[in-house]
Amino acid sequence: MEEFFKQISSYISEYGFKLLLAICIIIVGVSIAWIIGFLLKKILLKTRIDGAMLTFIVSILRIAIVVLAVLISASILELTTSGLIVSLGTVIIAIGLALKDSFANLANGILIIFNKPFRRGDFVSINGVEGKVHNIKLLTVELITFANVKVVLPNSTVLNGNVINYSALAIRRVDMEFTVAYGSDMDKVESILRKIAEEHPLVLKSMKINIYMKSHDNSAITYAIKVWANNGDYFSISHSFPRLVYDAFQKEGITIPFNQIDVHLDK
Repeated sequence: MEEFFKQISSYISEYGFKLLLAICIIIVGVSIAWIIGFLLKKILLKTRIDGAMLTFIVSILRIAIVVLAVLISASILELTTSGLIVSLGTVIIAIGLALKDSFANLANGILIIFNKPFRRGDFVSINGVEGKVHNIKLLTVELITFANVKVVLPNSTVLNGNVINYSALAIRRVDMEFTVAYGSDMDKVESILRKIAEEHPLVLKSMKINIYMKSHDNSAITYAIKVWANNGDYFSISHSFPRLVYDAFQKEGITIPFNQIDVHLDK
């Protein structure tokens, strides 16, 4: 035991200052990495750069600064950088085998950031999950649903799944269907629907309004109406239109049917 403490004492006396200096460099390097990352994020937020790209750039810069600090510390401790790199490579390979799914998510995250199938704030549907894109990270994508629930999806699932971006284009078509009773005045029904569409303040009048009889159902005739709107007005139109149609049909005496069955008894 005495010999052991003598060896430690000898090592500290010989390398103590260098070891302390190396630790200080690593601490300072980590601190500088976070400070520069914070300042860079503040600067880039004032530009038009995408939020996901911003996060990616800051993360890579921080990692590079920390790695540089580690290499400088190794040089101070007179450790050969080539041996250190080989050791780090071995560790990275071992970690990679254990965390291959995470690295797959990382690679897919980089592809998402550069390909930009969606941006922060877009309303999307990913494998049936609908919500607004809250954050795009290197490993995951976070969505906020209409019920204010955060859903975290691995990047591999996102990139390999079906992605529908409802916010990608400036205008959207609003498709709606309404039913009327058999025996209704068809010309009158079409006239009412067209008038509502033409007078609605959010419907784009420069785009064609399509109204047509879609089908003869068991208890009703179904009409389809398709109008165009600015992307942000989609839900305002789809939510307000049914009430406007209901009130107009009631006023003009157009019956909105419900499911019913006629039973005939043979004598």
